[in-house]
Amino acid sequence: MRLVVENLSVRYPHNTQNAATVRDVNLNVAAGQLVVIVGPNGCGKSTLLRAIARLQPPCAGQIRVDGSDVWQLSPRQAAHSIALLPQSPLAPEGITVTDLVRYGRHPHQSWLKQWSAHDQTVVEDAMAACNVSDLAEQRLERLSGGQRQRCWLAMILAQAAPLMLLDEPISMLDLGHQIEVLSLAQRLTRQGASIVMVLHDLIAAARYADVLVAMQDGQIVAQGAPRDIVTPALVQSLYGVQADILSAPIDGSPVVVPSALSHNIQVALP
Repeated sequence: MRLVVENLSVRYPHNTQNAATVRDVNLNVAAGQLVVIVGPNGCGKSTLLRAIARLQPPCAGQIRVDGSDVWQLSPRQAAHSIALLPQSPLAPEGITVTDLVRYGRHPHQSWLKQWSAHDQTVVEDAMAACNVSDLAEQRLERLSGGQRQRCWLAMILAQAAPLMLLDEPISMLDLGHQIEVLSLAQRLTRQGASIVMVLHDLIAAARYADVLVAMQDGQIVAQGAPRDIVTPALVQSLYGVQADILSAPIDGSPVVVPSALSHNIQVALP
């Protein structure tokens, strides 16, 4: 699977200034890569993901998966290639983990192709890969945040799309659950999946990404291996923060240590 984004621009209709939210973006994702997009709030990260997932049409450029323009595919064809986990997914009240994961097989069902033994095997394998098999009969809303995220990931995995898009999958999770979800994503790519993920946490992104993509004002300003592009200058440019960049002792991945804001903030005390 290869994702190719060429000269992509996205403009929202309600934008009164008619300015593109995403401008002239070029991106390549190969099979088995974990690509993480970072940048300040409002820089276009989620908009880029929505365009790839066919939720926001571009005003210019092209998005191709294995040579096919995603906007020329039918919804069912696209669902066979691309799976999206949005920031705040919603599920019906009372749904069990098994029923949620089974929903991932929906694109593979039709009047002529009903639920099969293969579908059941795919669901069971996805649950095992995400370590939620023991939660099969539990109601989703009764689980912890980390457990729920693993269940949503199992649903996406059951969809069997070669490209997975994850928008802020670790938001509002504690450190242990963040590591759990990111390690799972990394493991899935090592098994052949391709994942494009949006993260706010630059430190986590630099630790887990094969390719890091930095966005600012709707454009990609840097992309490459984290240890090649994460510099004090990039951190200051993206976030207005002065930082030292250290090397992790185990694998040499960059560790961002913020020191101070690059501009003064005055707080009025009562």
